[in-house]
Amino acid sequence: MANNSPKIGFSYFASPEYFLDRPLNAWLSAFKRWRCSILVLTGDFDLAISEDVFLRAQENGLDPVVHFKTALPTARSLNDTALLLDVYKKWGVSHVILGDQPNTKQEGVIAKWHYETLVDNYLDRFIPLANHAVRIGLTPVMAPMQPGGDYWDCAFLELILAGLKRRKMDEILNTLVLTSYGFTYNKPLTWGEGGPERWPSTQPYFTPQGQEDQVGFHNFDWVQAASQRVLGDKLPVIILDAGRPGPTIDMYGEEPIEVNLEQIVAGLRHLEQSELNFTESVFACTFGLETLQAMMGQGFSIESLGRIFQMADVREEKSALDENSQKRLSHYLLLPAYSSGVSDVMLNKVRPLIKKFQPTVGFSLEEAACASKVTIFPDPILFKEEHINELRKAGCQVEILPDSGIEIATYLQE
Repeated sequence: MANNSPKIGFSYFASPEYFLDRPLNAWLSAFKRWRCSILVLTGDFDLAISEDVFLRAQENGLDPVVHFKTALPTARSLNDTALLLDVYKKWGVSHVILGDQPNTKQEGVIAKWHYETLVDNYLDRFIPLANHAVRIGLTPVMAPMQPGGDYWDCAFLELILAGLKRRKMDEILNTLVLTSYGFTYNKPLTWGEGGPERWPSTQPYFTPQGQEDQVGFHNFDWVQAASQRVLGDKLPVIILDAGRPGPTIDMYGEEPIEVNLEQIVAGLRHLEQSELNFTESVFACTFGLETLQAMMGQGFSIESLGRIFQMADVREEKSALDENSQKRLSHYLLLPAYSSGVSDVMLNKVRPLIKKFQPTVGFSLEEAACASKVTIFPDPILFKEEHINELRKAGCQVEILPDSGIEIATYLQE
């Protein structure tokens, strides 16, 4: 991956069952295989996450980030909250996201939803926490806005940044990171690309015909434009929950999640087949596991996500190779593996081929992509046409065996 590529990560499940040893180890190991480097954990100001989770994350090369989604505590509770931040810093946390969607009425209940005081009320809670975070070496991260929102998100963010500047919070501004929800709102992933400079006629709650707004995946362009206007610089931004349709999951008119994921990951890794562009100040992009689970339904698994995130690694490595470079493997026999094990009948069918050609035998699409030639024993469920096309894109010569043992024997005699 290029050094200027955004980091890729996941927001982990909130349900306690996923913090048990087996699922936690399985997911963290998968993130390591997929070369992810960020793990976002949902935090609560009243209850600490187990230290063991942070230790395991770091053992797998993941940088832990805590996202506090509950309302920010008042300055009176700073001592208790500061202690929690101290503990998280000691356990290896690097960034803390302070709040969630403060431009919505749900978050504004504390302020009784007075537009005149809403921004200052948020700042009064944010600043003490952010100041303490900076003092102990944590990076404070601004809460993500809801695109659009009850209080127009771009205007709210500009007022927040202007408030920090007016209060001379230079230490916070020098380290501050912004966030953006990567919601698609059932629009193309390129919607809103370029921000207000490209779409100057867009106004709060009014998007003229032929114009685009920030209510789409490229919300991060508009977030950075806000910081450019107020501070004269584009602050780093973390994209959260990339590919989610919106605050609620509505798949009507939405591209299949797998299609969007492949496009986003390809863009993050600067692969040619993606139409997405990420500016250098995009620090990281994360995907929500609970969102993906809800959108993919029964098709959700480590294996199904691996076909997207690990195959992207294979494509990226291929694009970095010189045209004359050789594949690591010369011939790979790709066999289907099932939860019940490997079929003896299938092994008997391919045994003559193994004896004649002595290929590397395995069950991994990712490993197969490292071979010059891939021979596949057919399985329309495990090895779909798109997976076979991915191997071809990776530069593999692909041949698909017949299902019949007699036909395989005939093929070997040719």
